[in-house]
Amino acid sequence: MSIVEEKKKIDNQNEMGCSKEIKRHQMLYPNERVVAFLARNYPNFNENRDKRTVDIGFGSGRHFKLLMDYEFDTYGFDYSEDCVEIASNILGNNERLKGLKKADLRDKPYENEFFDVIICYGTIFYRKIDEMLEDLKLVNSMMKKGGKMINNFRTKDDHLYGKGKKIDDNTYILDKLTGAYKDISYTFLTSQEAEELLNKAGFSIESKERSDLWKNNLSEKHTWWIFSVRKEK
Repeated sequence: MSIVEEKKKIDNQNEMGCSKEIKRHQMLYPNERVVAFLARNYPNFNENRDKRTVDIGFGSGRHFKLLMDYEFDTYGFDYSEDCVEIASNILGNNERLKGLKKADLRDKPYENEFFDVIICYGTIFYRKIDEMLEDLKLVNSMMKKGGKMINNFRTKDDHLYGKGKKIDDNTYILDKLTGAYKDISYTFLTSQEAEELLNKAGFSIESKERSDLWKNNLSEKHTWWIFSVRKEK
């Protein structure tokens, strides 16, 4: 199997796995760190009316109502048709919702310097680190100078780390022992690796946090690095 064919196979597995997970667990409420990011950086709703935002890999659309409440012109794209359908059904009509697309970052779905605010939460770590860098460079190209983004990465303390087929130093195709995550590829990073990745993609880091969540009677530890970044040039 060629490298291109292998990448396509992994992407297809990720799309099917994520679609199944969205159908099983439709998240309706925004992540608290995304709420805090917006509250900290964009408290002036009048100014927000002149800004565009996009949720990359939006899943069930859990952040859209929040973004529209903040008065942004709101866009979103996801590589799953199921996600587009689910989010469209939930959201209905809102003048602030400007468009949902089925698209991959590599499709370059929007022009350069189109967005002021980018939400890239729970999505960037499905690819290998070299591909993540290319994805983040594409995200950077869509952002206006001075724009900001919140994104997260799985840490190497996560309970999923090391479970499955290792395809490089940081990435695993998860196995049946991970339950609903089976066949999805995840990349896990140290704090330094995540910072270097963002810097190489052209972002300046404004804040860094870590979130640990114990689930299922403390049997699963989910843990993420969370970054707020800015495009300087």
